[in-house]
Amino acid sequence: MQPDSDEHLGRYLLGDVPDAEAERLDERSITDEAFALRLRLLENDLVDQYARGELADVSLERFGRVYRQSPHLREKVLFAEALHAVAAKPESVRAPARIIPAPGQFRWRSLAAAAVLLLALAGYLGLRTIRLRDELGQLEARRAATERQNAQLQQELERARPAPTPQLSPVTATFLVRPPRRGLGGDTTTIPLPRGAEQVILRLQVESDDYTTFWAALRDPPAARIVWRSPDLQSEATGSVRTVSFTLPAGSLLDQRYSVELTGVARGGATELVGVYPIRVVLE
Repeated sequence: MQPDSDEHLGRYLLGDVPDAEAERLDERSITDEAFALRLRLLENDLVDQYARGELADVSLERFGRVYRQSPHLREKVLFAEALHAVAAKPESVRAPARIIPAPGQFRWRSLAAAAVLLLALAGYLGLRTIRLRDELGQLEARRAATERQNAQLQQELERARPAPTPQLSPVTATFLVRPPRRGLGGDTTTIPLPRGAEQVILRLQVESDDYTTFWAALRDPPAARIVWRSPDLQSEATGSVRTVSFTLPAGSLLDQRYSVELTGVARGGATELVGVYPIRVVLE
C-alpha cells in the first residue's frame, strides 16, 4: 500500500494504523492545509458511505467505533442520513417512464421535496444548536469551578505562608569626636559601646574646609598597625560645626584605646594630616 494513498488515509481515519503513523499524520493535518482538506474530503466520503450502508463489514465496524467516540462525526452522520432520507424514493411509487407528469404536479413535488429538505436541515441545525448550548453551559460550569478552586487554593496558600519577618534596623551608636587641643595631653574621647550595637558612627569635628576629600584610618597603638581605612569622605556643616563622618563595624572594636588619623586632600591633590583623634572604646 502506497504511503498517503486514499486507502492508507482511509485506514488512518478508521483508526487502523500504528500509533507512530497516526501521530505523523496528526501532525501533518495541522501543518499542511492541503493535506487537511484532503482528509476532510475522504472523511466526507466515509460518512456518505456509512449513511448509505455501503461500507464493508470490517470498515463498518471500525467506523462505528470511531463514530461513537467523536461528536463531530456523529453530527456529520446525522446530517448525511437526513439528506439521504429526503433524496430516497420508494420503488413502489416510481412512475413509469412513459408517463410524463403535468408541469404543475412536477413543481409541487419539487416544492414538497425542498420543504422536506428544509425541515431536515432546520431539525439538524436546531439539534446542533441545543448541543452547542449544552456544551457551552458545561464549559462555563467547569470554568466557574476552576476559578473557585483557584481562589480556594490561593486562600490556603496565603494562610500557609509564614508572616514576613520584620526587617530590623541595625543598632547604631553615634559619637562626636572633638579635635585634640594642641599642647594639651590626655584629650581622649570615650566611646561607651552599648551591648547589641552593630555599627558605630564617628563624627570627627574639623576646623578647616580647605580640603575636597578626607581619608580616615583607625590605628591600634598597642599593636602599632592600621586596623581599618575609610573610603573617600566629604565634610558637612551643621550650623557652625563642620564634621567628617564615617561608619565602623562594632564587632571590629575591642575594649581599648585607638587613634583616628584624619588626612585631608587639597584641590591640587596634595595630602596633609589634619589631626589625630585619640579615643577610648568601652564595651558595656
